[in-house]
Amino acid sequence: MAKVPPMLEGGRLVAGFLRARARGRPFILSHLVTGRCNARCPTCMWRMEDVAGGGLEAQTAGELDTTAVEELYRQAARAGLVQLVVWGGEPTLRRDLPRLLWGAKEAGLLVTLISNGHLLGRRWPELRGSVDTLILSVDDLGEAHDQMRGIPGLFARLEMLVGRLAEDPLKPRLLLNTVLSAANPGALERVAPLAKRWGAGLYFCPMETGQMQSEGFDGRMADLALPADELRRAAAGALRLKAAGYPLLSTERYLRLLERDPELTRYTCRVPRAILTIEADGSVRHCLRRDRPLASYEQIAGGAGLEAFYRSPRYREMAREAESCTACNNPDVVETSWLWDLRPAMLRKVLALASL
Repeated sequence: MAKVPPMLEGGRLVAGFLRARARGRPFILSHLVTGRCNARCPTCMWRMEDVAGGGLEAQTAGELDTTAVEELYRQAARAGLVQLVVWGGEPTLRRDLPRLLWGAKEAGLLVTLISNGHLLGRRWPELRGSVDTLILSVDDLGEAHDQMRGIPGLFARLEMLVGRLAEDPLKPRLLLNTVLSAANPGALERVAPLAKRWGAGLYFCPMETGQMQSEGFDGRMADLALPADELRRAAAGALRLKAAGYPLLSTERYLRLLERDPELTRYTCRVPRAILTIEADGSVRHCLRRDRPLASYEQIAGGAGLEAFYRSPRYREMAREAESCTACNNPDVVETSWLWDLRPAMLRKVLALASL
């Protein structure tokens, strides 16, 4: 099994993005494949609180079954989406995850997997070769990380996993993501040297404190958010780390914006145009009304599929409405919006990521 050369993969992603954009279609499918999780992170808004998360199951109530997910991925590829991002919850809790990711690869999608890494060492023989990019969630070092995640010994497992992947000719591109909150002050300065040692790129995200609902913003986790002055310091620190050669992936433009405007109110959101987000039950997320999905899986699968959905007034209205919303503060949202606006620096970033 030959690994695709990184620059070829990057070129394919850029070409697919440009084709999708010209047709007014998203190019990324973001799939929350399960709401179950074996971690208990204080900053998480995605774990399903009413579902136990310890064991491997193909799916549970409220999650699409294997054949439905496989069909969703085939539809996505036929509709011109290029990249699949699989997350949760913790996706490795799905017993059928290897089958799902291999199906996505066979459909022609580039596959990104986001995981806390706890089960990856055990499951990697099944997954090996099906993942183009692996994003590990790392919020601190050693025992501090284990306490954040509520999983004793997790950091040691990550160390073992990364060492194992380093020797693998089919190793995926490795990225780390660190969520900054009041629960891990100063974590970026601690994680940046780790990313360099592991040969990984590093993202950081200010903690999301809530979600847009039909009645307005629900900021139920605001007490854990970093205050504005702390975010400014984090942005300034990230700029220094980036200048010193640490592998921070956020662009200087984003970091300068975060430093000046920590509430991030000075960007135009294009994310619904670029990314189609599917919940665990197969419904299409309405990013401004998380309690009211745009469509159910049955409506898409039973109709003309994603092609018809993109032409629907509901999808187009959400994309227009989102342009006046700045509730999201993570670099993926801001920088994906800039990519959609064809800023040259963002096209260069996509190609640079492929070289990692």
